[in-house]
Amino acid sequence: MNINRKNNKGKIAIIAAAAILVAAGTTTFLVFAVSRNTSVIENKVKVADNGVKIVEDSDEGFGKHEITFKNEGEDGAKNLLRIAYSETWSKADGTIVSNTAENNNVVVKNWTTDFVSDFVDGGDGWYYYKKTLNPGAEVKVLDSISLGNTSYAKYNYDLSFRFESVQADSTAASTLWGKTVTVGDDGAVTWAF
Repeated sequence: MNINRKNNKGKIAIIAAAAILVAAGTTTFLVFAVSRNTSVIENKVKVADNGVKIVEDSDEGFGKHEITFKNEGEDGAKNLLRIAYSETWSKADGTIVSNTAENNNVVVKNWTTDFVSDFVDGGDGWYYYKKTLNPGAEVKVLDSISLGNTSYAKYNYDLSFRFESVQADSTAASTLWGKTVTVGDDGAVTWAF
């Protein structure tokens, strides 16, 4: 007796594929399951406040204008300090008249001995303190201002200070300010420009 067996697996696969294509051609169902998990993780990092503040004690108008920088930090960190200032003349309505150096020389700025001897001009608009500003220490840079030419009396004069301070570390000064500095154990700071 001879039994002829035919392999029907190929035919079944073709029929199944055709059935899927017919079903896909008529109606397509897409089912998605989306699961989203949102987590809030608090990463609390405490950064020490370097504590440097600007303190102003001034009279109205020209005269006494004391500007002092003080390290009020609570963490005992020594700081490097740099300061800059700008001057502007304006009309009563706020329109800028001038902020050029030649017109700003009309105002006499009575810098302190500390500013004259302990700050160095960095050539970049900043003046760099040649000492570390230790906790509790302060340095006064300006005592007063006066008007040398009264023809400017009809304008408003604005003298603004800004400052930056970083920990007394050569890497911090290099990274943040792009300046090379040597900080001595005695608090002496040598800037290389």
